[in-house]
Amino acid sequence: MLLRSVVLTLVLAGACARETAVWDPVADPGMPGAAASALPWPDDTPLPPEFATPTWLTMPEPGRIALGWRTVAPETAIVVLASAADGTGTSIAVNAPATLHHVDLGVLPAATTFRYRVVLASGAAREGVFTTPGLEEWRFVHLAEFHAPDQSDEVARFAGAIRAFQPQLVVESGDMMNDGDDDQEWLDYLATSRPWISNVIFLPAHSNHVNGVAGNPILTALFQLPNNERWYTTRYGAVEFVTLDSTDGAAPDIDTQPDWIEGAMTAVRDMPDPPVFTVGAWHHPACSSHFAARSAGRRWVIDNLVAAFAAAGGLDLILVGHDKYYERSILTVGGQHVPHVMTNAGKLAPSKSGDNEPECAPIVTDIETRSLLLVGVARDRMVGQVIDQEGAILDEITVEPRPAAAAAARSGGSP
Repeated sequence: MLLRSVVLTLVLAGACARETAVWDPVADPGMPGAAASALPWPDDTPLPPEFATPTWLTMPEPGRIALGWRTVAPETAIVVLASAADGTGTSIAVNAPATLHHVDLGVLPAATTFRYRVVLASGAAREGVFTTPGLEEWRFVHLAEFHAPDQSDEVARFAGAIRAFQPQLVVESGDMMNDGDDDQEWLDYLATSRPWISNVIFLPAHSNHVNGVAGNPILTALFQLPNNERWYTTRYGAVEFVTLDSTDGAAPDIDTQPDWIEGAMTAVRDMPDPPVFTVGAWHHPACSSHFAARSAGRRWVIDNLVAAFAAAGGLDLILVGHDKYYERSILTVGGQHVPHVMTNAGKLAPSKSGDNEPECAPIVTDIETRSLLLVGVARDRMVGQVIDQEGAILDEITVEPRPAAAAAARSGGSP
């Protein structure tokens, strides 16, 4: 179903898309990106005792891949990196003993799958695969409301679906743990993410449970991210992801984001290769039909973050969490109708219904289960399916380019 019509919004309001059939995410021919990785993911094996965490990957600059991990004791290591295209490899020495490790893998060839292996001086090793931006078709997963450690067992039930889907990115909308100042909860988050986090480029987000006066110091120490590491953009293929901190009042500079959004979006759209799709990912929703007490927070998001996007050309998809149930809405701002998707892989705790914002029209609401969004991306569409922990489909969504972006897609003007 295409989410571009007010009529469609009115017809489908209040519909329920739950199905009983279990979805096989790899075999589904409607989801782009099944062949995006030139290599299968390594088996999910227990973490060697020398590793405090699995490895993870981020992209601090366009095309530049950063690798990180933590060890229990100070260690040195060797990172072996090899291209799937021709098997050509290189070794990077990590000579300074440390417990937190960051390795710059450099700006790598586009649309290329790599295998890497981290070998500690003790001989313990971990490996993973990743694919650099530039693919015509690829995949990402959206996570929200992880709430480690309390809900880690619930999130872990999605591990099989994520591994079967083999996304290239994982996009977070925050509340990754209960207390972002508790180092052990970060270790639990990463340990629970072990089945997938070593094989994807990771886009974390700040939130009310993961915040600090100027960003959470553990998050910013762990992950090498663009800009100030609290709000930043990530270009992957035809999509520009914009990760924001939506925690109004959490920091003195939080209100500078709207100006930053307008400047960043104007800059990317003025490039010779503008994105076909723009996806916003943050924590607090603009739309929610089952949390009446949170209207002030929704208004701040609409009047500040969403309004800034509307002034700079608009959004194609909004990904959020916070209210702890699944809902897809249409958000209408400045004459633009934007799909707004709220998921809850971990915590399930909706409140009473009512007091939604007038700009919002709920399409599908599920207050009974946990949810995960899987998205396949092609140049002319993003196709998403929302599943529960058993793999049953809760909802389906297709987003097509807006007219200006569609023209760019046809001309091949996006990497």
